[in-house]
Amino acid sequence: MNQGPSNKRWLRKLLRREPHQLIYNSHGELYLKRWYVIPRNPLLNVYVHQFIHSDDDRAPHDHPWWFVSWVLKGHYFEHTDTGVIRRERWSWAFRRAVHRHIVKLDTVTVQDRYEDGSWARSASVQDVPAWTLLITGRRVRQWGFWCPTRYMVGLEPYNPAARFVPWQDFGAGGCGE
Repeated sequence: MNQGPSNKRWLRKLLRREPHQLIYNSHGELYLKRWYVIPRNPLLNVYVHQFIHSDDDRAPHDHPWWFVSWVLKGHYFEHTDTGVIRRERWSWAFRRAVHRHIVKLDTVTVQDRYEDGSWARSASVQDVPAWTLLITGRRVRQWGFWCPTRYMVGLEPYNPAARFVPWQDFGAGGCGE
């Protein structure tokens, strides 16, 4: 994963409006652009995120720090253990590091075009980007995904989101590793 620039290059990238970090999903597609509003440090960080694609929906994830998020542009749907919350523009939320969620962007259907500019009969579904401001605390834990356990008790799964998979082990295999 791209860790972004050293603090020496931080201001130059910020002034050029270049993202400090590009994060890709398990399919190799650009998932998130991240700008550091202040130089990265161990106590408190402030990021601007542009979500290009929705989170991987195979399992909810948590974070390594507490955080506050504020939607600057667009909206998204936050899927949690207790339901789905639509996060609208200007809404904000505080979350502890152990908060588990999946961020899903809204989608739009776009009619495809051929190279000559004529319309095709097919259409594609595209995610609608969303922008957020994120303020984080200090790192307190490793982050990762919460996968269903691999065994059953009777006919019911035993604690369906109890198996922690560190982010670096999740990859293309997801919960199946």
